[in-house]
Amino acid sequence: MNKKRAAGVLATVVAVFFLAACASETVLETSAPQTTAEPTAVPTPTPIPYEDFAGAMVPPADPERLAQLTNLLSLVPENFSSTIFLDMEFLRSNDTLVSLISPEILGMDTALPSIATGLVDSIAVATDFQALSVITPFQSNYAIGDILRLAGGFGLQLGGDGPTTYEGHDVWRINARGTALAMATANESTGVAASGQGLSAEEVRAVVEGSIDAFDGWSSALLDTAGLADLLGDVPSGFAGVVLSECETLPLFTGMQGLPGCTAVVVTADILSGDLVVFHSLIGFTGQDEAASVMQRAIEALEDQNSSHDFEDLGVRQEDGNLRVRVIVNVSKFTEVFRLFSPNS
Repeated sequence: MNKKRAAGVLATVVAVFFLAACASETVLETSAPQTTAEPTAVPTPTPIPYEDFAGAMVPPADPERLAQLTNLLSLVPENFSSTIFLDMEFLRSNDTLVSLISPEILGMDTALPSIATGLVDSIAVATDFQALSVITPFQSNYAIGDILRLAGGFGLQLGGDGPTTYEGHDVWRINARGTALAMATANESTGVAASGQGLSAEEVRAVVEGSIDAFDGWSSALLDTAGLADLLGDVPSGFAGVVLSECETLPLFTGMQGLPGCTAVVVTADILSGDLVVFHSLIGFTGQDEAASVMQRAIEALEDQNSSHDFEDLGVRQEDGNLRVRVIVNVSKFTEVFRLFSPNS
């Protein structure tokens, strides 16, 4: 693709991204026929999917989407204990969700320049709360160099003097309105951006290099957390989610004295019919006894959250050394309930 045509395509994508779609709701009324012999029939409410949670079959992750998510998480070093991910391509295709869900609405401090968010298909935002640094792995059909050149067309000089090389990966130092950022390519479709509170340009570059080291297997990654890969494969895929390696901070269980024996948490969110969103969470423990000891207190904590947030449905069950939680809410409550699963999101 020549440069003029590429720039045109990228500009079109950005323009489409910034258009807000308005969703309209249609209410249908159905009247039962009147007869003299029998009283008017009362319509039966549509049952909520997964209603019988105790024995419900919960599908595993979709293999293709799991592979894409795993690719993103491969860029997260082990010291980044909280990661949020969004399927941006899916959100842009859904008129209801696009106006309700975005990194900005969810309060996610991404390291990716905002002008580039409309050019990515999926992103993850991982936080190191001790070092106050953030990395943003992303997948896109556009090369980082093209994204930065497009930003230059809007007057944002993000690319500097071009990339340098680190272990075979291109790395850019970026000054975004006085904020030091760094971006690096992981492979043809995946990259990562990094930033940090009070960090110098050299320190931010070191953060992004640490992400590349995790991706290449030279250092430990979040995915190396014991049992985490199994949890990822056992929850249905969704348009948003959370991965935690320090699960005691999960806001969903506020009021409990932590989650003793907890090793990791995976959460996904997906859309259901009837303007509903389902949250699936799988919480891993060191063993069956540890999971059983937390079960009753987890139920009580969830019931307290239910009284505050008015869930459409709630279910909890133990599966060997894991606790599985399923929460269904109206789509309008997505943001407030999502924050129950995402510390400091």
